[in-house]
Amino acid sequence: MAERTSALKPKLLLAEMSRRMPTVWEQIKYFRKGKGKELPDWPEWCYLPVAGGYAIATAGGPPNANLFDPLLSPASITALAAWRVSQGVYRFDADLFNSLVAQPLESRLPCEAFKRLPEWCVYIETYGLPFLDVRTEGFFAHLEWDANDGRIELRLLIVPEERPNIALALHLGDWTLEEGMRRMRVEAEKHAGAFPQFEKTHADAIVPLLQLLLYLCADNADMPVRPEHPSTRTRMSGQVDVPRDVRLWTVGERIGAGIRRYRNEHAQQQDDGAESAMRKDGFRHGPRPHVRRAHWHHFWTGPKTGERKLVLRWLPPIPVKYNEVDGPVVIHKVQRD
Repeated sequence: MAERTSALKPKLLLAEMSRRMPTVWEQIKYFRKGKGKELPDWPEWCYLPVAGGYAIATAGGPPNANLFDPLLSPASITALAAWRVSQGVYRFDADLFNSLVAQPLESRLPCEAFKRLPEWCVYIETYGLPFLDVRTEGFFAHLEWDANDGRIELRLLIVPEERPNIALALHLGDWTLEEGMRRMRVEAEKHAGAFPQFEKTHADAIVPLLQLLLYLCADNADMPVRPEHPSTRTRMSGQVDVPRDVRLWTVGERIGAGIRRYRNEHAQQQDDGAESAMRKDGFRHGPRPHVRRAHWHHFWTGPKTGERKLVLRWLPPIPVKYNEVDGPVVIHKVQRD
């Protein structure tokens, strides 16, 4: 269940933005109300395009200092605006967290997976996880629709412990994550002169963050209750009721406990299994007992000529060829005719 909490970094950022730009939320309401009317009708999975954040940051005028302000930039305005209507903070079990961030990115995964974010914008705590040379408290993630060309992006706003926020964008489309990362590097090189914080190495450094984010998009994500997407609470005016406080969602308590239980129960079995896999003549008999690393599994459902749905599942570390003599007996019930 969701729990109420306070004094979290995203809430403090929200309060600071309100203090420094008092009219920001009224301006957000104006843009949401004009969606599909005076303004373009962007997709429902995007709360507010970054172009709207740009107009707010510059007050509709020429470029100004806000564009380079870590808190009042278009990237920060749009991320916090989308997060404000749900205020979901996702806290991972430590062992599940460590399994995910240590997992290499499977480049063949389709970008479509990120369209299954549980809310318009999520905030994931990162326990000091390093991003390049800085420790991070967490990061925001939301989907962007480019008002100029309709391009879809996954927008990340990384929150370091002691440095300004870092904004990054991963290009999404009908291609794999590997291609999205390549396009991100190309775009980073284009803007390296004007925005020194964009570096080609950032593309590789965000892989652990993407793993955490993908887990929230998985069909089998271990959450007691999945949050209701705020789009279901949208009124005719385009407005959404704003919760009073942060909603904390715990992720992976059950599977984290399973990882710990497996680690404790099978530490000795790894040695015993390796020994039993050897023949008396000293030759190995069959594969050495090992743990198949955690990985993603995905497939498409639906008609080939109609709308298809991506199913994404995370498979935890799986023991292979361990000694099962002392394992539990499983009785399968047989149905008789």
